[in-house]
Formats: sequence, structure tokens, C-alpha cells
Amino acid sequence: MKNFIIKFLSTCGFVGYSPIAPGTCGTIVGIILVWLFHHWIDTTPLSGKITYLIVCIILTVAAIPIANHAEKIFNKKDSSEIVIDEAVSAFLTFFLIPLSWLTLTAGFVLNRFFDIFKFQPARYIQDTIHGGAGIVLDDTIAGIYSNIALRAIIYLTIQISIT
Repeated sequence: MKNFIIKFLSTCGFVGYSPIAPGTCGTIVGIILVWLFHHWIDTTPLSGKITYLIVCIILTVAAIPIANHAEKIFNKKDSSEIVIDEAVSAFLTFFLIPLSWLTLTAGFVLNRFFDIFKFQPARYIQDTIHGGAGIVLDDTIAGIYSNIALRAIIYLTIQISIT
């Protein structure tokens, strides 16, 4: 039963078994969860922002042992079926970002870009840190980079539309 729960969580409800782009599928699950979260919790007041931050921290910390155990179950380093890291990364991408279909789409593209290309220190983390921490933390970096890039795009778009 424990292995079933670990597989369920690590594969984001088994979407990690997708034969085509399982990481992308995991990111889509993460974005759906972000969207649902924003509909359940008002993130505009300070209390909502703090709640979102706490959720990001809890998800990141919880994903590490889940990914670690899943890696042992799948018996493969950073198995493609493990996509909980992509879902967590989506939460980080949209931290303090106003949600719209445009920001969700841009954030999704940016998240996949940074996850696939693994700019430093993400590549270093993936290559040197083993187990669940390595699986999750490189995607954490991708989520942070995506958040920064999305903020820059929003800022530049606003500046251009004002002038």
C-alpha cells in the first residue's frame, strides 16, 4: 500500500506514466493545482501570499522524500515517471504572479524551458546531488528562474503598453 501511495504521489496521479512528455504532463498537473489553489485561497492579501509561500515550502520539502522513495521503487536515477518535481516547480513559477490565461501559458512555457535546459546551478544540482533532493531541487531552480523571467515579461509588457 505504501508503494502505491508513493507511486501515486510521485507520478502526480499516474500522469508520469505518459509515454509522451511525462515531465510536461507533470507540469500541467502542477498548473491545474496552482489554478485551483488560487480559486480556493485569495492570494492578494498578505495572508494569502504567506499561505502560498508556506504551501510552496511544504510541497518542496514533502516532494524530496517522496521522490527519494520513488526513485528506489522505479530503480532508476531520476526516473521519467517521477514528475512531482515538475508540479512543485509550477507552484514556484507562479509565486506572487497574477494569474490569467496569458500568465499561465507564459509560465508553463518558461517552466518547461528552464527545466529542459537546466541552467546553472540546476545542472550541477541534478548531476551531483543524489536521490530525492537532486530530483526536486533542480526543478526548484527552474521554477525560481521561471518566476523571475515571468516577472520580467510582465514588467516589460506593462512598460511597453504605458508608452
